[in-house]
Amino acid sequence: MTERTGGDVVVDVLARSGVEVIFGIPSVHNLPIYDAIRRDGRIRAVSVRHEQGAVGAADGFARTTGRLGVCLTSTGPGAANAMGGQLEALVSSSSVLHLTGQVDSRFLGKRRGFIHEVPDQLGMMERLAKASHRPPSADAIGATVAQAVSQAMTCPLGPVTVEIPIDFQYASLVPGEEPFRLGDPSVSLPGPEGDEVARAAELIARSRRPIVWAGGGVIASGAVDEVRLLVRRLGAGVLTSPNGRGVVPEGDPLCIGNLPWDPDVRALCREADLLVAVGTRFQGPNTENWSMELPARLVHLDIDPSVPGRNYPVQAAVVGDAKSSTTALIDELDRIVAKRPVAEPGWAERVASATRSGRERMRSMLGAQVGLLDSLASCLDPAVVVVKDSTISAYTWGNRLLPVLRPRTSIMPNSFAIGLGLPHAVGAAVGAQAPVVLLVGDGGFLLSATELATVAQEELPIVVIVFVDGGYGILRNIQEFQYGSEEGLIGVNLGRPDFCGLAASFGIRAERVRSVSGYAAAVKQALELAEPCLVEVDLDAIGPMNVSYTGTSKPPKPS
Repeated sequence: MTERTGGDVVVDVLARSGVEVIFGIPSVHNLPIYDAIRRDGRIRAVSVRHEQGAVGAADGFARTTGRLGVCLTSTGPGAANAMGGQLEALVSSSSVLHLTGQVDSRFLGKRRGFIHEVPDQLGMMERLAKASHRPPSADAIGATVAQAVSQAMTCPLGPVTVEIPIDFQYASLVPGEEPFRLGDPSVSLPGPEGDEVARAAELIARSRRPIVWAGGGVIASGAVDEVRLLVRRLGAGVLTSPNGRGVVPEGDPLCIGNLPWDPDVRALCREADLLVAVGTRFQGPNTENWSMELPARLVHLDIDPSVPGRNYPVQAAVVGDAKSSTTALIDELDRIVAKRPVAEPGWAERVASATRSGRERMRSMLGAQVGLLDSLASCLDPAVVVVKDSTISAYTWGNRLLPVLRPRTSIMPNSFAIGLGLPHAVGAAVGAQAPVVLLVGDGGFLLSATELATVAQEELPIVVIVFVDGGYGILRNIQEFQYGSEEGLIGVNLGRPDFCGLAASFGIRAERVRSVSGYAAAVKQALELAEPCLVEVDLDAIGPMNVSYTGTSKPPKPS
């Protein structure tokens, strides 16, 4: 029998679990795995330029495809560099497997200064992971990686990390009958209890002005069709979290979308007599730190039993995956009441009216920059994935008004960190195998601009739209609002690098625009070319918004 290394075992388990691509950076502490990737030929290795970019790309791949995103980083400093991306994957419940090397097992925990050694690397990673593992021996590598794959693909989703000492990776192993099961991406999901479903259905049957709030759990569990059926069955308006956009197409009259901040939408929620929340956690930024008033009757469906009641009191909690829970709820509702919409006549019109006014109010704040929204919307195919970094253009219109018609075509950082947009776009482009649009500010872009090298090397059809205002625009607006005019600014003005020149240095086509018409033409052409492109947008030349955006963060109130 032919001997194989521990690195070969890692690659074999991944390949037989359906993994086709790994994002990462080679290192002295992961070379046996890279060498196995080269010799095996079943997995594509995409080399990024920073470890945070590796996890971010794996995250973007997972969100776009619904499959496992895998990244491979180095030990110590490399693993630490990856932690920002892993935090985002954890907050966003992304199915990510983070593989990293580790020092020689005989030096583990001894703090002797071995190259790349850090105190308790596994402890560092497990703080930001659903689970973390280190195989106890080279012979256990296969079982450990297989377990990690299964965990990462089991709801509730989240990143799983595995560190493998370098001597285990180099170890020669004799193939034998493997005492483990391969990771199964179609792991069965827990269904709800009958009593919970009956209680929820009774509450719903008594409602006449229902709203559904759909979150990322709907998409993660493949429950889009079931939630759409529930919406029709109830005649309910639909709010979505940022992760839940596309569950119901945003051109649908019942779809309110991601507009929970709007005063008319909030008035609609106060008027509603029932809210059915499916796969959402009611994050602080989406509810203005839970000051948003929700209907007194709240039915919450979630796979995590700790979520219902965490941020808002519930009258019924249905614990199980969104797909089976929603199906059971519809079946029970059909059993106890006639198959007609629950909502009273006129409720759909009330929902549509609040949605229209909310969108128009948001548009009125954009000033001349409303043309950026309309121009992009007019040339986007519904299947194009749009990635939004944390920037004013994303917060004001990208995450709220730019229509999302299909699930898995809208990505934003749920940790609200800047700089992950380009790594997310890399993973999305590899996964979608189609053009991807990135909306990013100049401040956030500079945190990961080196990934342009990855975009160029892999020839990824990403249209990077950099909105340039010369600094950290949101923070500048907040400082001006809280502390006064120019005298109150510190650390937010960053200058104006030549982003087109930077893109050109990587061989990427680039164009600078100073008008809405120039922007519209540049973006349209870039999408038609389906190749790496950068569009640099001078926001000062286009004109300011009518209302300066300061976000939802405010100074703490005195106790």
